[in-house]
Amino acid sequence: MDEKRFKSCIMPLHKTLYAYALSILQDESDAADCMQDAFTRLWENRNRLEEISNVAAYATVTVRNIALSMASKPHRRITVFGDDPPDIPDTGRNPGEKTEERENIQELRRMIDMLPENQRRVVMLSGIAGLSNSEIKKATGLSDDNVRVLLSRGRKKLRELFSRVNK
Repeated sequence: MDEKRFKSCIMPLHKTLYAYALSILQDESDAADCMQDAFTRLWENRNRLEEISNVAAYATVTVRNIALSMASKPHRRITVFGDDPPDIPDTGRNPGEKTEERENIQELRRMIDMLPENQRRVVMLSGIAGLSNSEIKKATGLSDDNVRVLLSRGRKKLRELFSRVNK
C-alpha cells in the first residue's frame, strides 16, 4: 500500500479510532499516544493491509490492542476527565457557583464510573467524544440497536443517579 492509498483508507478513520481509544483509556493524552502507536504500526504493516478485506476493522483491533495494553500497565489511574475536572471558563460567576459546578462535574465523573462497562463506553463516546450512533457502531462493533439501547439505558441511569443527589 503506497502513501496515497494509506492516507485515503486509514486517515479518515482517525476520529472514530481516537474516540474508541478514548473510550477505553478515558484520558485524552493516552488516547493520542495510542493513536500515534496505532498509526505507526499500521504504516509499518502497510504492505499487509492490501491482503486484508476490512481495513477499518483491522485498524480498530490494532487500536483496541494497544489501548488495552496501555490500560493494563501498573500504576495507571483511569478517570473520565483526567486527574482534575476541566477548567471552567470565567463567566463572571462568584467563586461559590464555580465550586458548585466543579463538584457537579466530579459527581458526574463518579456516576459515569458506576455504569456498566458497555454503557459507560457508549455514553462517553456519545457525550464526551461527540460521536454519532453510526460512528459508535463502527468504533465498538456493536449493532445499531445495541448502541441505541446502551446509550438510552446509560443516560437513564445517569439521570436517576443525578436526581438522587440533587434532592
